[in-house]
Amino acid sequence: MFEERLRLLVTVKAYPQPSRTYGETVCVAGVRVDTSVPSWIRLYPVAYRDLAFIDRFKKYQILDLRAFRSSSDQRPESYKPNISAIILGDTLGTGRGWRERWKHLNPFAGATTACELLARQGTPAAPSLGLIKPREVTTLDIEPNDTFSEDKQRLAELAAAGDLFTVERSVLEPAPYRLKYHYFCMDPGCKGHTQSLIDWEAGEAARNWKQSGYAERELPERLRRKFFDQMCATDRDTYFFLGNQHQHPKGFLVLGVFWPPAGSRPAPTLFD
Repeated sequence: MFEERLRLLVTVKAYPQPSRTYGETVCVAGVRVDTSVPSWIRLYPVAYRDLAFIDRFKKYQILDLRAFRSSSDQRPESYKPNISAIILGDTLGTGRGWRERWKHLNPFAGATTACELLARQGTPAAPSLGLIKPREVTTLDIEPNDTFSEDKQRLAELAAAGDLFTVERSVLEPAPYRLKYHYFCMDPGCKGHTQSLIDWEAGEAARNWKQSGYAERELPERLRRKFFDQMCATDRDTYFFLGNQHQHPKGFLVLGVFWPPAGSRPAPTLFD
């Protein structure tokens, strides 16, 4: 298979999942920034917890890597990465109204809707990633999620045991809570969407707060303040990174939230 060199701005990193094929994997997505026309890229599988600590990239970090188009995943954005050859670049911060992040995400922000992404599934080269603008986020459901299914638990334990090529590591734990957004997208006929948030940041937040000494009963409200009250506030220009599932193309999920200050979006220029 032909291996390409890519430069990618990581925008989303999903919570790890046990996999029958790959052990333990993370889905990573972002924007390709080394071409004249930027495009979405999905990297899968990524054995993130097997990476050396110095190679563990962050969201909004630039990566240089080699990857090839997946033969088992027909979504047009999907690549299999060569994890052993990733070079970490700069991490783009939030200074000056998230200016550095806007530079790469401006062409994608609101360019499609959740309704349009769903409607196009089943058509040739249907997009499976997008950065949509919610017209209204009505609520965020937060439910306990403290156990895997029996099958997933067995896969997590097998993945943790390691093999000839990987070292033994701690058994993957599920995200402590399941978060679901209810919202309306910008499509005039939108009847509403309910989609799970699978961002690693959301899964780790509750665990980190608990380890810091917060009581279990406090965690749902802290999650609500962060991922609803703060990220979806009126003083924020909120967008959702959406992505679908290979086996369920109409099963879109919220991969992450882009929430720069309201009014920070750069104005169009003569060169846009």
